Amino acid sequence: MSARVAVVTGAGRAGSIGRAIARRLLHDGYAVVVSDVGGALDSHPDYEVAPGSALADAVAELSAFGDVHGLPCDVRDADQVEALLDGALARFGRLDALVNNAGLAVGLTPVTELSEADWRLNLDVMATGVFLCSRGAARRMVAQGEGGRIVTIASQSAKTGMPLLAAYTAAKFAALGFTQSLAQELGAHGITVNAVCPGTVDTPLLSVRGGVFEAYTGLTGLDEETYKRRLLRQIPLGRFATPDDVAAAVGFLASPAAAYVTGESVNVTGGQEMH
Repeated sequence: MSARVAVVTGAGRAGSIGRAIARRLLHDGYAVVVSDVGGALDSHPDYEVAPGSALADAVAELSAFGDVHGLPCDVRDADQVEALLDGALARFGRLDALVNNAGLAVGLTPVTELSEADWRLNLDVMATGVFLCSRGAARRMVAQGEGGRIVTIASQSAKTGMPLLAAYTAAKFAALGFTQSLAQELGAHGITVNAVCPGTVDTPLLSVRGGVFEAYTGLTGLDEETYKRRLLRQIPLGRFATPDDVAAAVGFLASPAAAYVTGESVNVTGGQEMH
């Protein structure tokens, strides 16, 4: 049995933040359960969260770094979340860390054009999903009686609203408030609850159809390369984040070194966001 066990949601897509987080936790000695919904969402069939084979590919890649197990889960569904967490316990016998990483980028439009379906999908995945996974993990960690770590991947958009991102921003703001409340509740059990707020991270999601680059090149009238150069000028460190930059922050928060850190929202933005 591994000394520590982590569950990472949204870890299927190649080159993603979730994959990097799982790899980092494996490197740090965790056994890791990786999860993803895979394929197109039933409520948004034109948006593919990750290829259907992504979870199997993730397990194949990550198994070189440690003890990893893959389980599918749609974090919007309470029954699937419970099955994921029970599956982690059945496989490894304990649960020490949860990383709420599942996310998406849909409805990147002006509010006047934003559909209720896209609004609800953002909130369902990135607010309700965080609640369901955190509630389930907290129940199991409290019963286990040995503390634990809950880390949610939020965004710099959880601190400063941006045009075209109203639904995404609302979900991420909700995740930060939830993080603070849960940290207050779970401190007595030795469970820390924190968030990581990445800036612009160089992943495949930036360039998907309907994604950030398409939305903002449309807004600004710039081509993608010109828009990237403009964006880089806003980042004091002069580069986009990598998934490993975000994973390093998660690794710290999931480590013994962060035992006295809770209720925090840690920026990983290269200085693009400073509060």
